[in-house]
Amino acid sequence: MKYAALLMALFLAGCSESSPESQQTWDPTLCQFDAGACERNGALLALSPASAPSEKPLTLSLELAPGQTIVDARIEGRDMFMGVIPVRFDDSGNAEVIYGSCASGYMVWRLMVTTEDANGEQKHHLFDWLADAPES
Repeated sequence: MKYAALLMALFLAGCSESSPESQQTWDPTLCQFDAGACERNGALLALSPASAPSEKPLTLSLELAPGQTIVDARIEGRDMFMGVIPVRFDDSGNAEVIYGSCASGYMVWRLMVTTEDANGEQKHHLFDWLADAPES
């Protein structure tokens, strides 16, 4: 019973109403797609539409360093488990995805991409962004 209460508290904390102060503070670690592509560990990610709306088709465009190939790519909630969304990039580095919405109005999603070079060395690229970001 004690664990059930703890799990419920964690669930509610991850997707609960945020205070107006926390919604007004921009997290500098988040990708800001309206300002351009987001760079992480040598990979560039662009997202369209840049506001990253929930429950609408999104186009991801990933540019890798020469010689890198994608081993795995998926989207998950950064702060709350919202399921795992597999991402399949085409040969041009584009993928279309749709993710759900969170009632709080502040949901951060994370794209995790693992790449590998010809020598078998892997790199991990983590891209975080705010869903339903305000247009600037």
